[in-house]
Amino acid sequence: MRKFICALLTTAILSISAVTAFAAETADYSTVGIVYGDVDGNGSVSIDDATFLQKYLAGFTMPDYFVSAAADVDGDSEITVSDVTCIQKYLAGFSSGTGRAGENVMFETEHKLVRSVREYMLDYETNDWKLYHTTNIEYENAYPTTIDMVYSDEDFEPTTTFFEYTFENDLPKTCTITDNQSGDVTTITYNNGRQYDFHIDFSNGGYVNTWYQYANGDAYFTSLFHEGYAAGNEYFPEQFDEETDSVQVMTENGLMKKSINTGYYANWNEREPKKWLRFNGTYTAEYDEDGIISVMSADYRMGPSTTQYVYETKKVNGVITEIIEKQPDGNGGYTPMKKCEFEYTDTKISAARYSQMMNYFIIGSGSNYYINNWY
Repeated sequence: MRKFICALLTTAILSISAVTAFAAETADYSTVGIVYGDVDGNGSVSIDDATFLQKYLAGFTMPDYFVSAAADVDGDSEITVSDVTCIQKYLAGFSSGTGRAGENVMFETEHKLVRSVREYMLDYETNDWKLYHTTNIEYENAYPTTIDMVYSDEDFEPTTTFFEYTFENDLPKTCTITDNQSGDVTTITYNNGRQYDFHIDFSNGGYVNTWYQYANGDAYFTSLFHEGYAAGNEYFPEQFDEETDSVQVMTENGLMKKSINTGYYANWNEREPKKWLRFNGTYTAEYDEDGIISVMSADYRMGPSTTQYVYETKKVNGVITEIIEKQPDGNGGYTPMKKCEFEYTDTKISAARYSQMMNYFIIGSGSNYYINNWY
C-alpha cells in the first residue's frame, strides 16, 4: 500500500484487521530440531561447543545463536559442568558417560499471545539502544480488550485503544475500536472469523473504507479495495483517494513464505479530475520457516530496485524474544534501526495467528507489503 494510506491511518493504526483470527482456538505448533551438545547451532558437536558451554557457565555473555535447549546434555534439567564433561567424553569416543550428546531430537514449540512489546531506537551518537515506547496488551477470550502504548519521552502522552467484540459461533462477528486521544472510531465486520470490511470514522469528519478478498484456502487476502475521504477546510479542498491492490501470496505449511503487492491508486480533490495511476513499485516480502518477516524489497518502475529492510530474529526454542530491523548502509552491509523485545501470556494460539501477530508488531498494521493482523 502507498505511504499516503499509512499517513491517513496514523491515528487509527491499530484498527486494521486482515487475517484469520480464532476465538478459543486450538493451538498448533512449530517443530524445532536440535542436536544435544550442539550449543553453537552449526549442526554438529565439536570441541568448540564444550568451550562455548564453559564460557556460558563462567558467566560470559552468549551471542544470539546460543542454543540453550541443546546444553542440557545429561538430561538433569540443569546446565552444569556435567554437560561439558558429557560433550568431552562423546568427542573422545567414550561408550558411556556421554549423556545425550549427538542425539538429534525434534520437539514442538507452543505459540502464545504477546503480553508486551518494548521498542527501541538506535542512538547513533552513543551506539546504544534507547527505549522508545512500551506496548502492553490485555485480553479476554484470547482477543485484546485494551492496547496501551507508553512512551519513554514524557512529552508524548500515553495512548489507549479499546476493543469491543460481538461473536457468532465462537468467532468474531464485529469489533468496534476507539482511541482515547484521537476520538476516531473503527468498525470491523468479519466473515468466518476473517475481516472482510472495515470502516473508520475520523473525528475531523473524514472516513476510510476497505474491503478484502481472500484466497489460499481463505487464509490470506489476495486483493483489496480502499477508499478514503478527508474533509476540506478554508485552506485545503476536500481530498479523496482510492486504491486497489493485487497481492500474490505463497505459503508453506500454512504459513506465509512470500507476498508480492502491486496495484493502482487515485487521489484527487474538488479541483482536480480523478486519475488512476500504477504503483511506482512492486513490493516483495519474504518470510522465514515460521512465517516471520525476514526481508522487504521493492522493484521500482522509476528508480533503482532495492532491499529496504532485513530482520534479524532471536528465538529461544522457536519463540521470538527479540528482533532487530536493519536498513542497507550503502556499502553492502546493513545498519540497525529498531529493536523489539517480546514477553508473552500463557494463552496458546495457532502458529499462523502467532506469525501474523508478530509481523504486526514488527512492521506495523499497514505497509506497502502486506497488512498483518491477528484480532
